[in-house]
Amino acid sequence: MTQVRQKDWVIAARALWARAGALPWLSGPGIIVGILLVCLPFALVDVPPLIDIPGHMGAAAIEAAGPGNPLEKYFTWKWVFTLNIGGGVLMKVLGAQFGILAAGWWSTVLATGLFAGGCLWTIRMLNPKGGHAAAWSLMFVFSFPLLTGFLNYILATGLALTAFAASLWLEKNPRARATMLIVAQPVAMLCHAIGGLLLALLVGAHALGRAIDELPEGWRWRDLTNRRWLETLDWKAIAHRMWLTCWPLLATVVTIALWKIFSPEPAASTNVWRWDQKAWSFVLTLRDQSQLLDAGTTIAACLLVLVGPFLGARWRWRQGLPALTVFALFLAIPSDINGSSFVDIRLLPVAAMLGLGLQDWSGARKPEWAKMVAYAGMGLLAVRLSVTAWSFAGYAEDYNKQLSALTHVEPGSRVLAFVEHTCLDESWRYARRDHLASLASLYRQAWVNDNWAVPGLHMVVPRFRPGRNFTADPSEFVWSARCSGGWRRNVDSALKYAPIERVDYVWLIDTGLPRRGDPRLQLVWQEGRSLLFKVRPLGIPTWKPKDF
Repeated sequence: MTQVRQKDWVIAARALWARAGALPWLSGPGIIVGILLVCLPFALVDVPPLIDIPGHMGAAAIEAAGPGNPLEKYFTWKWVFTLNIGGGVLMKVLGAQFGILAAGWWSTVLATGLFAGGCLWTIRMLNPKGGHAAAWSLMFVFSFPLLTGFLNYILATGLALTAFAASLWLEKNPRARATMLIVAQPVAMLCHAIGGLLLALLVGAHALGRAIDELPEGWRWRDLTNRRWLETLDWKAIAHRMWLTCWPLLATVVTIALWKIFSPEPAASTNVWRWDQKAWSFVLTLRDQSQLLDAGTTIAACLLVLVGPFLGARWRWRQGLPALTVFALFLAIPSDINGSSFVDIRLLPVAAMLGLGLQDWSGARKPEWAKMVAYAGMGLLAVRLSVTAWSFAGYAEDYNKQLSALTHVEPGSRVLAFVEHTCLDESWRYARRDHLASLASLYRQAWVNDNWAVPGLHMVVPRFRPGRNFTADPSEFVWSARCSGGWRRNVDSALKYAPIERVDYVWLIDTGLPRRGDPRLQLVWQEGRSLLFKVRPLGIPTWKPKDF
């Protein structure tokens, strides 16, 4: 009897999925479960262990500093009209209610959820019965842009993907669709220029792809110089359809025009193409904890895209053109734009997500192949999410150890920080301590030389400038002997020129003890290779450093 009931449940579930017209993992509940699973590792941490997130939290603390806060002596916050403020605005709104620490956590989780949810919803709308590789797409959520902590970009891209999926869902209601797009485009663009631009790019690419799909069957093999065939096409109807679909994209043009008119001039108006960086991004996009796992995942995903067509998987133009357009933008766009770095390689994971998820496996030569793709993707995704959760627990423990140094820092102090920046030759796994020093502004209302302060791009304006090259990011970076190559500065060369007499503390994060002692530095805390020194005129060290 029990087996009969279970069989009835299975039959009923399959019938429900068939009526819904989507694979089970692309149903509403399936998408919600996917989002929750992707966001689950964040439940293990207070500070999301993504490289730039502590920097965003430190900046939010500066923005929220009220009268009497010591941070007012050291920084000014100046809101400017720039296409890079999404995370700052979100943290301000959330921070007013829940505090900066919770605001940083929730902002990261919401951005990650939008990124994953927008991806799955897009696959649901364009490939509901053939999205067997949806799990493969979700692997690219925890990729270079998110692991680096590009909060503004992830938030904007998540909004763009979600709004794109919503525009497909609202196609039968043109007025509501147009209203939504007109509102969503400026919001996404204000979060981040490149991430927001993806919305217009995806809508336009899909509209063009659908127009191509609706051409007469076999048009690709006809002689396009055949005037009779060309004359049979209703070009006015095609142009009218494209206009009705794409005219709301003028909102992006208007937003860019307003930005050009009202935003301050960038500090560096140069564009640089780094072709070696573009090439390396194929290797490093999924760089996380294990070189074997990450490289294997990348190779498997590439093989899936390349081999899929031989197994019967296809893209219609409306499915393939959005991914192809994002990939073309990745190739064409500069690597550095007006002081913002790594602009191009942020796009590669989005192209991979769309290329994998929109590959239609419903027409595979053997249904078993499509099921194998789905189950293999789910299994590999489970492994990667487990590794991510395990790494988050490890990062949380390490962050707590490093931040224990701040218990020895007097509130309102000036902290000169140096953190050892690792390189690929030394370690595949990233320590993610690059901007940990910014949390001194949050926890101790202290000045620290770790903030982003590019005029016209960031809102933090330093008032206290202890030295020409020791005011803001990247003045905190030093390199190990193995990575310096003889020309990058190490902790000794950094301290040699540092304005130590103008600060209260020197915080060395994972640098090891400098070779040369300084009588002004008194050791007050040590954790492994990290040390905190209190600056005292001609002070004599009272602690003997541990061997390491």
